[in-house]
Amino acid sequence: MTAGRTDTAEDASPLSSVRPPVLAAPDLGRLRDGEADEFAAGEMVEDLQLVEADLSGADLSALSLLSCRFSEVFANDTDLAAARLVDCRLERLSATYLHSPRSTWRTVELVDLRIGAWELYDADVESLLIEDCRLGFVNLAGTAVRDVLIQGTRIDELDLSGIDARRVRFEDCRVGTLRLHGGSLSDVDLRGMEMRVVSGIGSLAGVTISSGQLTELAPLLAQHLGLRVEDRNHRQDCDTTRGRRA
Repeated sequence: MTAGRTDTAEDASPLSSVRPPVLAAPDLGRLRDGEADEFAAGEMVEDLQLVEADLSGADLSALSLLSCRFSEVFANDTDLAAARLVDCRLERLSATYLHSPRSTWRTVELVDLRIGAWELYDADVESLLIEDCRLGFVNLAGTAVRDVLIQGTRIDELDLSGIDARRVRFEDCRVGTLRLHGGSLSDVDLRGMEMRVVSGIGSLAGVTISSGQLTELAPLLAQHLGLRVEDRNHRQDCDTTRGRRA
């Protein structure tokens, strides 16, 4: 997908009941060049472009970013708790740890990010594109998620515990460990996700998976349901029957 494309419900196959995410491109008009020292906790920043800057260690809690573009920005241990990002595009942002719980992300594109650990729990996310990113641990526990497309992205560990997700699609993604405990999922399409480990398989209700994924998940599903799976030995059954008749 090209960044900025808008998906609509018409994109869904007539044979599929999974509604796709509907994405809007960020409204980025004429942007002025900015500097890292313009950002502070609780401030509002509009129509700004930040390139090759270092925000590492900055307290940007409750910051509002409206129609902003970041490119090649370092944000190691940056605090974005309760921040608000609307109509923003972040490209090639790098961080070993990014703290942004209880934040709001509306009409945002994240492209080619490298984040070691990202705390995004109890947040509000709507119309979000994540493309070609390499993420270590991502904590989305308790987050409300609407219209999210994740493409070409590798995530080592993804925690979706208690999430409220609607219209989420993964395409060409690899996830090492997927954690699902509780929450509400609707129109969540995992067919484009390669999963290695799934924790909380009983919370997969509401997702769409492929037949191949179902085969891979069968042992976990059997364990969750308490099923005992054994293949019958026909010859042994026949010998047992003959022995009884004798």
